[in-house]
Amino acid sequence: MATRTDRRTVARPARPAGRTLPVALLTVALLAPTLTPAVSPAAEPTAKASRASQLRFASLPKGYRQLEAIVAVVGRRIITLSELVRAQAQNTASQKLVPTKHVVRPRNARELLRQVLDTLVDNLLVTAAAKKLGLTVPDAQIDKHIKQLKDRNLWDTEELRENLRRMGFADIPAYRDHVRAEKLRVKMIRTKLGSKLRVAEAEVKRVMDLKYKGGTVEEEVRSQHILIKVPQGASPLVLNKLRQKAWRVHDLVAKKQISFTDAAEEHSDDEGTGEGGDLGWMRRWMLDPTFSKALWSLKVGEMSKVVQTPFGFHVIKLLGRREVPAKNKRVIEQMVRAQLMEQQFVKLYELWLSELRAASHVEVRI
Repeated sequence: MATRTDRRTVARPARPAGRTLPVALLTVALLAPTLTPAVSPAAEPTAKASRASQLRFASLPKGYRQLEAIVAVVGRRIITLSELVRAQAQNTASQKLVPTKHVVRPRNARELLRQVLDTLVDNLLVTAAAKKLGLTVPDAQIDKHIKQLKDRNLWDTEELRENLRRMGFADIPAYRDHVRAEKLRVKMIRTKLGSKLRVAEAEVKRVMDLKYKGGTVEEEVRSQHILIKVPQGASPLVLNKLRQKAWRVHDLVAKKQISFTDAAEEHSDDEGTGEGGDLGWMRRWMLDPTFSKALWSLKVGEMSKVVQTPFGFHVIKLLGRREVPAKNKRVIEQMVRAQLMEQQFVKLYELWLSELRAASHVEVRI
């Protein structure tokens, strides 16, 4: 039977009778308005009639009982609400590991959580596959990563601990576990897909001839952007507030309550751009890949939705396109090869994930 504590419920392995599990109360003010009250297993028969409007309880692996809100079950592993909230804060960094289709950030907190949850489920499936193959990540790699993190930010151990806490990690050991899992997934992906990634030179040449006239020309675009900067180590609450701010600015422009130029002057955190967030004429290889992917998908005069990059949340407007002589044919070839490799990787990765999901027990509650 589920043990309830202030509407939040956790799964842990069941302990022998007579022993009580400690319950850590979690403050999730950000998410509370978006959650539908869960239906306990005991009330399942009564709830069947209204299942169309209720979120279904994911069945738990054998040997677990419920103590905190569970948002998904993957095989014998569960994902709790607190894990999902923490993952939302870490999502920017995690996206660097694997190319993602999620360029646009939803305005709705629930949609964003589902987006992040899908990634968590995929990560667990990949991790489980890695463990089946006996892949491991040595402690020395984790030690090196943490040392680089401290050196890059000039943090001592206490400053590291404090910044990790703001990011949602309970302590340094919890962060070490996170890094180990991330590195293990990368190792598994390389093992599974690395040998299959092949970009034929003929395909590179075809794209070069079609889009760049053999590497003699390339495209420049002129754009404006509004940046809502995300500070390093931002908490889930801060991240959510900044994302909502970006959407509010987007909506002001979309409803013509303010011009894009005025919105950039008033709200953008990017002090390095020209008047009204003007980025001038830029070539694709000069920009962040996520930013350029969103920008190059726009028509002249069109404004993007809210896009997230490692720098923060952006709203982008395309002002113009033009063809110019290529500065460096080799750079263009490298960019084309990388784009083709990413397209191939995403296709293979999605196919592999669909196979993993089909062969695994996966239940999602939100």
